[in-house]
Amino acid sequence: MLKINYCDYNHSNPDYDQIYRPLGSGDYLFLFFITPMKIKIENNTILSKENAFILFPKGAPQEYRAVKKFKNSFLHFSADDDDFIEKYNIPVNQIVYPSNTEPINDIFKQIYVEFCVKNIHYIEKADCLIKQLFIEFSRQLQSSSYGLNKNFNLFEQFHKARVEILTNIEKDWTAESMSSLTNLGTSQFYKYYQHFFSRSPKSELLEARITKAKYLLKVDGLPVNQAATLSGFNNLSHFSRYFKKTCGITPLEYSKTKSVDK
Repeated sequence: MLKINYCDYNHSNPDYDQIYRPLGSGDYLFLFFITPMKIKIENNTILSKENAFILFPKGAPQEYRAVKKFKNSFLHFSADDDDFIEKYNIPVNQIVYPSNTEPINDIFKQIYVEFCVKNIHYIEKADCLIKQLFIEFSRQLQSSSYGLNKNFNLFEQFHKARVEILTNIEKDWTAESMSSLTNLGTSQFYKYYQHFFSRSPKSELLEARITKAKYLLKVDGLPVNQAATLSGFNNLSHFSRYFKKTCGITPLEYSKTKSVDK
């Protein structure tokens, strides 16, 4: 579990102010530098641009000062173990620049409000919000690693196309109809889709259709042909073959099994 020890949102210090904790703060410190800072990391002074992030682990020295204006959001927190660092692939003692800081800052604000008001189930909500913060942070870092700072508009276009496809799996999607969502040719569309999401659009679509078909067969108890149609399969033979290849049994056999998933 992750616990808030102290936090603040869009907090300003005096100009040129310095934070100096040679032994750390006794907990983890996650910082969002809204203004440029000079940060000392392992005897090296690094000049950060605005909208930089850093996670100081427990026991690590915390030393940074404002280039001029001092504005940041920060979160001091404790964790039952260090697994979250590897799980969310978060760099430590390293300045990083996510592709889009707005959703991360929004969660910072939610954490700050939750910390201030401490409503019912505060401990559980705080844990969820910190995890949500790191999930979003990890996603934005992944976007940065793909070079999306230069191609962010293109990524957003593909993200919208992906949502449109995977939330309407019953439609008769073709390579042409999917690529038309981005106004690109099919080969370019497949290339960028694979680049952004590490999956082809066809494989993701088929996986989503099989997942829905399994639900319709098992939970709703629909006949095989109806489940196939509602899941976007227009050819019953193709559906049955692909279902068996994916699940190891036929759709009819699956509908008769006791477990909800297989």
